[in-house]
Amino acid sequence: MMTISIIICTHNRAHLLKNTLNSLFNINIPDDCMMELIVLNNASNDETSSVVEMFSKGCKKFPVRMLLESRLGKTYALNNAIKNANGEILAFVDDDHTVSKGYLKAIYKAVCESPSHNIFCGRINPDWDGTEPHWVHDNNVYPIRPFPIPNFNLGDTVVEISTEKVNFLPGAGNLFVRKTVFGKIGLFSEKLGPKGHNLRGGEDIEFVRRALSHGESILYIPGALQYHHVDKSKLTLSYLIKKAYYRSMVACQYSELNSTRKVFQIPSYLFKQAISRFVKALFVIRQDARRHYLVRLAAVLGEMQGHRRSDAIRKLHHARADIELQK
Repeated sequence: MMTISIIICTHNRAHLLKNTLNSLFNINIPDDCMMELIVLNNASNDETSSVVEMFSKGCKKFPVRMLLESRLGKTYALNNAIKNANGEILAFVDDDHTVSKGYLKAIYKAVCESPSHNIFCGRINPDWDGTEPHWVHDNNVYPIRPFPIPNFNLGDTVVEISTEKVNFLPGAGNLFVRKTVFGKIGLFSEKLGPKGHNLRGGEDIEFVRRALSHGESILYIPGALQYHHVDKSKLTLSYLIKKAYYRSMVACQYSELNSTRKVFQIPSYLFKQAISRFVKALFVIRQDARRHYLVRLAAVLGEMQGHRRSDAIRKLHHARADIELQK
């Protein structure tokens, strides 16, 4: 009998959490499988506790536990849940996601059929309703990167992601992992990740890259499907620029801190890219093109800042090391 722990970390999103929980209530559970739900309440001061308690009372299909994490930060919540989970498989669902009815069956099937794999990821589709602006869709001539709404879709067939194939890495929003992995490579880095709902992520990509560097590979399972809530208030140019800047900064900073290169400086090509995208944004006529280049400019500036931050941290570490040697 396999036990799967579904983990939701949440902070002040009771209104969205209701939808997530309702989708889990309708989930199909395989016969030879036990499921538990862990909701990690991360310093919420809204109606989160009452929402979970009400759901727990009405749910007879699987046990529901709510844990509290008083330290504000997603990685604190994630690691708390991992330590307290009973399942041998831990499946992560964001509090602004809903899951398909076949989600758990897809997880169970993948884990059973692929015993040599320890980490899996599913598909994430934006929950579009048709009223969103046209430019958010990926078939636009000038696509927005990072995606306006999180989107992870490698198609309809199973794909292996390894160190040779890292162009499109999954986040933690739809990972399912054998619990033994965390004993081998450690938990999520508590130096990274958002505090509340700010845009400083990176904890999931750092974990995935660390797992790959330890010889793990990730199996993409398209049937493990989640839908991401579409918050139309975030479909603004200012928000997309901030998102591109901070996400690129964190990703680059992590990459540089783990680099084996001996010379660390901002690559010259980034200055060329920044100038090119600024000029294009300044003189292009089409609004969707200008939006595209401004967001890409923000991503380049974030990458440059990531190089600066990693270099500053590295110099601080070297200075501390020199002080210790002189003692």
